[in-house]
Amino acid sequence: MNTKALEIKIKEYREYKRMIDETKKLADTVADELKDFIEKSGESSLIVGEYKLQYTDVTRKDLDKKRLETEHEALYKAYLKETTHKRFSVT
Repeated sequence: MNTKALEIKIKEYREYKRMIDETKKLADTVADELKDFIEKSGESSLIVGEYKLQYTDVTRKDLDKKRLETEHEALYKAYLKETTHKRFSVT
């Protein structure tokens, strides 16, 4: 692929990314409206036609890495795992 073709491909990629971001913002706006409707109904789930809407609390437990590192540095380092991956970016 020559430089001009590559530049065209990069512009195409960036335009698709822009469209994705714009579409995500629109979808998030609609989701916020649906969440607001559910909250105002006083329910955590609703059946609407063939759809089931749910807006519920979810609890998750995570390891407090900073506290573990501060209070038990040797243990933290013993279980620390390093990974490597590739990152793609266009700026």
